[in-house]
Amino acid sequence: MRKKKIIVTDKYIDQNGHVGEAGYLSIAIDALWEFNKDIGTSQKFLELSCAPVTFSSQIDYLKEVFEHEEIEFKIEKLTPPEDKRKWVRKIQIFKSTGELAVKILANGAWFDLKTRKITTPPNEIMEIFDKNFYDSEIK
Repeated sequence: MRKKKIIVTDKYIDQNGHVGEAGYLSIAIDALWEFNKDIGTSQKFLELSCAPVTFSSQIDYLKEVFEHEEIEFKIEKLTPPEDKRKWVRKIQIFKSTGELAVKILANGAWFDLKTRKITTPPNEIMEIFDKNFYDSEIK
């Protein structure tokens, strides 16, 4: 599981005074792309003209999060889909107390950036993705 601690800023706060729907997605995606840069997938996506495209995201809200709170972003390793053209990821956001605040489950596919069609990713991308996002031990 990959982790990153974040301090919540006012850009994520909605009219109710807590992190809102768009805020949680922004936090998750910002941290995810930073993680992708760290592990080298962002560069590989461009070099190999293949990147993930999201089809759906389900967000489960469990606890409120407020401005200035420290939260922890985690990517949970899942079983990879049988169809190698597809991917799945689960992001969890925890309060500093350790309480789970939000779960985001997303589904998508690999997208050829030249043909603009769904494709099976090159092995080089799949190996990095498998190591960091999937766990073949999970049944």
